[in-house]
Amino acid sequence: MTTVQRAAGPPQTADPRRWAALAIVLLGVFMDLVDITIVLVAAPAIQTDLGAGHSSIQWVVAAYALGLGLLLITGGRLGDLFGRKRMFLTGVAGFTAASMACGLAQGIGMLIAARAVQGAAAAMMVPQALATIQVAFSVEERPKAFGIYGAVNGVAAAAAPIIGGLLVGDDPTAWRWVFWVNVPIGVIAFIGAAALMRESRAERRPRLDVLGVLIVTLGLLLALYPLVQGSELGWPWWGWAMMAGSLPVLAVFAYTQARRERAGGMPLVPTSLFRLRSFVAGLVIIVAVFSSISALFLVLTWQLQQGHHFTALRTGLTFLAWPVGLAATSGMAVQHAAKAGRRLVAIGTVLLVLSMSTLVATIGLADDLTSWHLVPGLLLGGIGFGMVAPILVHIGLSGVPEENAGAASGVANTVVQVSGAAGIAVVGSLFTTFLDHGTDRAAQLSLGFVAVAFLVGLVLCRALPKTARSMS
Repeated sequence: MTTVQRAAGPPQTADPRRWAALAIVLLGVFMDLVDITIVLVAAPAIQTDLGAGHSSIQWVVAAYALGLGLLLITGGRLGDLFGRKRMFLTGVAGFTAASMACGLAQGIGMLIAARAVQGAAAAMMVPQALATIQVAFSVEERPKAFGIYGAVNGVAAAAAPIIGGLLVGDDPTAWRWVFWVNVPIGVIAFIGAAALMRESRAERRPRLDVLGVLIVTLGLLLALYPLVQGSELGWPWWGWAMMAGSLPVLAVFAYTQARRERAGGMPLVPTSLFRLRSFVAGLVIIVAVFSSISALFLVLTWQLQQGHHFTALRTGLTFLAWPVGLAATSGMAVQHAAKAGRRLVAIGTVLLVLSMSTLVATIGLADDLTSWHLVPGLLLGGIGFGMVAPILVHIGLSGVPEENAGAASGVANTVVQVSGAAGIAVVGSLFTTFLDHGTDRAAQLSLGFVAVAFLVGLVLCRALPKTARSMS
């Protein structure tokens, strides 16, 4: 995704080190992108070595997404306030230290806590990449810079499952290397950024909505904790009470955001945006699509490694069909988004529905499931996702007035991350609930739910703008 938050204009004198600085900043982005998928491949090894339950593994993945998603807007504003170079260095240092702590974790609780810190550190690091492109490059240079940013996204998607498989192999204790590998990369990124990045700040100094962050965090935890833990605990009454209690907390959050906006402040979520039909439809489609992707691969990893005894490397190589498909269509989607954005998103979601249907049928029909059985469904899904993922946020923002584009971009990208955590909670719980029927049956039911989510996204495509602003 290459949606951009508004930043101060480029400096009067071009920074001669800007391309080298971009390479260093994108190294940090690469760490973040790889870290999401690489952990999915390593999840069964972590579960075996630490003696953890399925719900704990869901938290290992979701804690990172929540830490990143809930602080993403705050991280961008901290960069505007205190300096983007300073916040990038802070984020890289925190991410590297948290990665080391993940690798040294002696129990699942320590690992989950370290993952949450890792996600929070990534929230300080990642927003500075797009802001750096805005302030360091001229208007003429930005398309090339954003193209490189998009290429890094694609390379990370393709590399993550293979790197995870190679690092873990068939050794259940080798999962620690998926975190330790970040340490030397983080050190290089820190030293390079300190030497090459030029400091920049926003012309308008924003005020932080700390109360908003605390309220929405409480509301989401009240909703997600019982969803993750419920199936293993037999769905106790207090879980339902917590989920019900999340509703008034989130209502208070909406009220405080509206009040802050009316007072002329800078809320985390500007409520005026929700009066725009196309923006709301875009957010719902984002939830439908992005809530399903991480959950999809977590479910397949459990099924293949626990039900069919795939090694981590074999699992990673199987998943490679998805980024191959994504790479085949993502560039085309970006190129034609301005003329046929809504049509591309609709076609992509149709392919995602067909992909899930193919995987469900394949799992049910195959006597002895192999990687080759899953490749057609995964390749089809990657092709569909490549038509949706790079442009969906941008299409959803196309109906937003220019003066609100920065705030809308921050909200949309936050929804992407939080949706990932919510999807893991919901689909992961569905998988564990039906695990008594076998891993294949549990996977089929879970993927069926994912197919329904994609179908909801397809139905709502009609509410999106027909075309998008130029993505350059």
